Amino acid sequence: MPLLDILAVTSADEVDPTRPLQLGPLELGVEAATEAFRILSGGEFSSEVQIDPQGITRAFYWAIAHKTEGSAEIFGFPVGTVHGLPTAIEIAIVRAVAASTPDQHDAVLAGGMEISIGPAGASTDFRRIIRVVERPMAGDSLLFDGATQAVIDENINALLSRVALKCLDNSLRTSPLKFRFLELYRVMEARFLAEIKVKLVSSFDAEPSAALSDAVEALKSEMNQIIGLAETQQDAFEACWTALDQIKNTNHFSAALFRRIAKKGIGAGAGGGGKWRIGAALIYQIRCAIVHAGEKDMIFESFSDGEEAVRVILPHVERAALLLVGINLL
Repeated sequence: MPLLDILAVTSADEVDPTRPLQLGPLELGVEAATEAFRILSGGEFSSEVQIDPQGITRAFYWAIAHKTEGSAEIFGFPVGTVHGLPTAIEIAIVRAVAASTPDQHDAVLAGGMEISIGPAGASTDFRRIIRVVERPMAGDSLLFDGATQAVIDENINALLSRVALKCLDNSLRTSPLKFRFLELYRVMEARFLAEIKVKLVSSFDAEPSAALSDAVEALKSEMNQIIGLAETQQDAFEACWTALDQIKNTNHFSAALFRRIAKKGIGAGAGGGGKWRIGAALIYQIRCAIVHAGEKDMIFESFSDGEEAVRVILPHVERAALLLVGINLL
């Protein structure tokens, strides 16, 4: 076994699981030593590993559960790292060495590589996300030093379009916060436009006139479009409502948003209702306040506490946007 060779031992009995582990140039903790002992004692581990040079500048780790393709781990750390890595990465390094061939060991241990353990299909699409993640220019992000686990939808390949991925990329590389919000909103916009296209194409051959009419009608109300999307992820959009509702008594921008959607009848009567529905409407109204700048909506810049409201709701909007492209962060 390759793990035996790199550890220069002949059996698991020569590995002390209670002491730190030296693996090539890396000084790993007792948890890594315990994992090495487990594998060498006949414990199960994935034999599938993918190693790609990506110029890694910070240590990261993700545990991925794909609904149809299985589970995977994705990690990386900078070149020159010899100790001080998070425990999850240290354990994953041991697993990667066990799964890889001797000629790959130097790459695994040197750093600067994006390494995935497990079925390639489980991690391929999420790795597209990882490759655009960096420290956001404004505020925080769930994708950067936030969550480390994700459940991936079986349809992610279709949901995570090139446009949606680019918007996620932009959301980390723009400031101030209002522009980060807009880029995350554009992820949602990409999703409802894609939904309209799918419905149009699927029904066009049978009823071309009706299909075109339905598509045109759907495009007339952007608020209805986002509410339609919100119905598929009600908990996430209700969280957006909760975040703004908790500050509406002290935040003038949040209070104005609630007044505006109340005037539009959202949440009033049998046809409104549902905190998730109001949450979606609030997101749409924030977008309008930023983009329309007083033409027919609120003016974001007129509220000194508008940015604080965006800061409060932003992580919930990011979570909702990721859910809509098939990624559930845990």
